[in-house]
Amino acid sequence: MNKFKHLSIPYLIWMIVLVLIPILILIVMAFQETHGIKIFDAKFTFNNFQVLQRKDILQSLWLSFLYSAIATFCCLLIAYPVAYIIARAHFKNRFLVLTLLILPMWSNTLLRTKAIASLFMEGNIITSMLEKIGLFVKGLNIYEKPVAVIIGMVAMYLPFMILPIYTVLEKIDKSLYDASDDLGADRFKTFWKVTFPISLKGVTTGIILVFLPCATGFGVAEGLGEYRLIGTYIQQQFSKDATYGVGSLIAIVILLVITIALFVVAKVDKEGETLL
Repeated sequence: MNKFKHLSIPYLIWMIVLVLIPILILIVMAFQETHGIKIFDAKFTFNNFQVLQRKDILQSLWLSFLYSAIATFCCLLIAYPVAYIIARAHFKNRFLVLTLLILPMWSNTLLRTKAIASLFMEGNIITSMLEKIGLFVKGLNIYEKPVAVIIGMVAMYLPFMILPIYTVLEKIDKSLYDASDDLGADRFKTFWKVTFPISLKGVTTGIILVFLPCATGFGVAEGLGEYRLIGTYIQQQFSKDATYGVGSLIAIVILLVITIALFVVAKVDKEGETLL
């Protein structure tokens, strides 16, 4: 294997240039008061850390984690039955079903967000169709409301919950079910004693894969009229008149959270089978 080591050199260069160096720049900027990328002539300061005590930042963090937790829970409620049904179904072409589930992910994220937002605005297609058949509908305008953001997150990241759970369920040895039947367990007991404990690895991976982009992203929230989440605040800090140092500091905090989450995934799923 040592003779193939040189093949990893392009990968290492790629990681250093596009991952390590940008992270180091963020860390340096987190200790500077700057309105641009200034590495050498900016002044060193700890003032940026005061932003972590501001009420609006704490509220943004709270709303981000609250919306993300609700969206992740909803994804789990929907994804587990779907993954279970697909894994236990007796048909050969499961790949086609999985392809249909991930097909929306092949389109642009911004376009999908705008399409979801159009369903929640006043005079949307659902209201128009109901009015066409003579039904008067009022109060379907939920744009710029938390429920719209949560529904948008669920619609956007649901496949990230389905796939790891399905991967684990599909790999369960069928002899375990036969043994459970031989021991007199019904389907309910078999699920709770055999299926669910084994699938917790996929559930944990799915929760992290859904929760992290929901909590740190800004595209879905902004597209649905929510500008108070932490991802949007970071994006605003890198606009023309904002402080790059504050945005860098908060980004580093979020990066630490992501790193810890990936560490949990590595501990739970050492073989990485739920990500395959």
